[in-house]
Amino acid sequence: MQILLSKHNNKTVLTCTRADGSFTRENLGPDFPNHDLAHFVVETTFQLEAGFFGNIKSGMTIQELSDKAVIRTLGPESWLAEILSRNLQGLASGACTPVEFIELVKWEVQGMPQIQVPEMTPAMVEAMQTRFDDLCHSWEQLAENEQLKLVF
Repeated sequence: MQILLSKHNNKTVLTCTRADGSFTRENLGPDFPNHDLAHFVVETTFQLEAGFFGNIKSGMTIQELSDKAVIRTLGPESWLAEILSRNLQGLASGACTPVEFIELVKWEVQGMPQIQVPEMTPAMVEAMQTRFDDLCHSWEQLAENEQLKLVF
């Protein structure tokens, strides 16, 4: 699936085009798309097929995945992707270290026995942070009407 993050009129537009040509698009507003970039990094690192982008690839729309009623019905891998993405953003902001990232993820899923936390090492977490930082930097360098293209 192709993921395009576009800068248009001081807004971010996310477009995901599936292999069959179908697509979903959403105007994300003026915000920096760091949460979406974090999802991309963790879902590709851990090969998650039912996270945000995996669900879009399988046919869901961005709008559906923003609906609280739909979110409640998502499976454990979706919740894992959310927890990992949120904590990757915290790591990148300096709120935790790679070792603390691992501890925080394990702590968050304690009450959710259906979620299986993947094996992680501090080196793997550092590599995710570097990849995330690189994508964020690439986004920041884009001029108006340019796009960041990713493949999921």
